[in-house]
Amino acid sequence: MLGERRVSVLQSSSQTVGLVGLDEKLRGILRELRQRLEVLYGDRLVQTVLYGSQARGDAQAGSDIDVLVVLKGPLKPGQEITRLGPFLTTLSLEHETLVSCAFVSEERLREEQSPFLMNVRREGIAL
Repeated sequence: MLGERRVSVLQSSSQTVGLVGLDEKLRGILRELRQRLEVLYGDRLVQTVLYGSQARGDAQAGSDIDVLVVLKGPLKPGQEITRLGPFLTTLSLEHETLVSCAFVSEERLREEQSPFLMNVRREGIAL
């Protein structure tokens, strides 16, 4: 059951319980993404969270893969998108699946009550 895979947002980033039960192609893409994020961000990387249709379990053929990247300290999302963009383009083309990342600070994820972050907290799967 999907609910059993969910873990609380901001739980230890070393846990990969979210990968259990996901299809092999999706798991492989998420592993590649996580490895690149660890190289780029090191200790700044707090957590990655799968959200959207892939997390809910209602993805269709051609559905994209949405991942929230939680970082320590202040950040400028536009700069992070520019930094990761070439890798995401390559990853998406190699797997013929759109992979997109949104970026948020640890503090903002914990405190902000925007509809987007409330939704990620509710349906997201920590990776």
